Amino acid sequence: MTQSPKVKLIPRNVAALRRGGTPRMVAGNPVSTRLESGVGNCYPGLECDLRNLERRFFPFLEVDIDDNRISVVNVDRTAARAAAQAGILSAADLALYTRLFNDIGAGRAWRIAQLSGLFGPLGQLTLDVATLQPPSAGQGRRPPDAWTAIRMLREGSLMVLNLRGPGSASMQLEGNRNRYLDDNGALAGIFLPGELTQSLCSPWTHDFRDCGCYYWASNHPDIAQPPLPTPMTGGPQWDAAVPWERQDRTLGPNPPAPARGDQDPVELDHLEINGAWQMLNFVVGRREIVGPFSVHPVSDDPLASGAELERFLRYAAGVELTVAQEYLTAAYSLRLPAGLPQPLSDDIRAAHAELMRIAVGEMRHLRAVNDVLRLTLPTGTAFTPALRPASQLPGKLPGSFVPAVFTAATKLAIQNFIDIEAPSVSVDSVYARILATLERDGPHDAAQSVRTIMAEGEDHFETFRAIQVWLSAHQESDYLRSTAGAAPPPSDPDHQQLQTEYRAILEQLHQGYTIGNPAGAPNVNGARTEMVGPLNAAAEKIATRGFLVVFDPLTDPRFAPIGPP
Repeated sequence: MTQSPKVKLIPRNVAALRRGGTPRMVAGNPVSTRLESGVGNCYPGLECDLRNLERRFFPFLEVDIDDNRISVVNVDRTAARAAAQAGILSAADLALYTRLFNDIGAGRAWRIAQLSGLFGPLGQLTLDVATLQPPSAGQGRRPPDAWTAIRMLREGSLMVLNLRGPGSASMQLEGNRNRYLDDNGALAGIFLPGELTQSLCSPWTHDFRDCGCYYWASNHPDIAQPPLPTPMTGGPQWDAAVPWERQDRTLGPNPPAPARGDQDPVELDHLEINGAWQMLNFVVGRREIVGPFSVHPVSDDPLASGAELERFLRYAAGVELTVAQEYLTAAYSLRLPAGLPQPLSDDIRAAHAELMRIAVGEMRHLRAVNDVLRLTLPTGTAFTPALRPASQLPGKLPGSFVPAVFTAATKLAIQNFIDIEAPSVSVDSVYARILATLERDGPHDAAQSVRTIMAEGEDHFETFRAIQVWLSAHQESDYLRSTAGAAPPPSDPDHQQLQTEYRAILEQLHQGYTIGNPAGAPNVNGARTEMVGPLNAAAEKIATRGFLVVFDPLTDPRFAPIGPP
């Protein structure tokens, strides 16, 4: 029976538990749409603005907070009167709150000039709000700004506020720091509906226009691939990201102009966004869509036995190791960008950085597959790491395989990388059967790891398409160190040094994976250090001489090539 995926959010109150109890994953909604993936930061965030929690830190008061100023903007006189009738608030204090209420209503400003209270790890302090400023470090440090100071006040602790009003008017108030939640774990009743979102951009599309793609998470882009005029439209030019909020929304035979750093001239202005936001297209899989969209889930037949699952997992680990080697060979074949003209220099720099990032990602997948393998073995079975590179990779057709090829980053090689990482085919076809088996038999954590590998594979697919766009604008002779595409002779000293470093990495990984976490972590970290240090240096020496960086097959049974299952 298929196990329901677990979610990261645990209900803490009645409202969260109603209508079905624990939250469930819904088919069709990617993990990036779930609340735990939200851009819920404080400046101001997309789903909510957490700064608003501190606006009601003191009983009956609502404040506006700047870096070194706290202004009183409202008083809950009704709640203050109720507290006085209940004997919780003295008549003298009620008179002070009433004076604040009347003055603010008449346009006479009041501010909190001094805060006294228990500021978490900083202890008991008295702070002059106007003097707060960064930095905040060292012995006797103070909060760097007013919002941080309020945030640090311990809930329920006694505070003393000194306020300054019109002219020389002043008053002092005492009270306990308000709580965020009530006794049932729900948001405290002092917070009104909509209060946590009232300071967000309105409409929210203004944020996409002004903040830039460097700010938002991947599920909130301000650039996207353009919509295809027909399902058969294709070509690298259609994979270049364009401004999502562009003014010209014409669908023609040619794609819109690619996005650039200064997009103001081509984007809708703020007033246009207010009236035409509904013209913006949905974005699915990084591409704008203008027609119906249907989900094509990855599914396959589960494997028959645990032994067959082990064979598939060991082969999957081999595939990750082999494609990492292919991507490294391609990355080191690129010219150094320094001194080259633009845009060639930037395109090479970006392509190299992404190739290296993906190669690192494949090594992370290698570790993840080994972790899954360990989880699925019968209790008491000795664990043997899977560190044998695949001699053949999955082909584009189901059940087909192609030899591993280590070549420069030619246009054909980049297309082959796209084919390898394409969703629902090639490598995904191997993981689909593994995932189907784990969803049937468990454990859930192993299935979740495989889902992550498959999702990141789709990211690699999209990235290779971007690399294809960048390099397609140039001749191969312009961006490759050498068009000969030859490996160094087997006896070459630099090549032999590279093989020594490669073998040392595998030995470190084998020992670390055998021991397992956490005891094996030093070995895994040692392998990582070896990759970015000695191995990288040896590879650069070879590439500088115009040779390909390739890794020779080993005869050690632990590291010898493995064939398809």
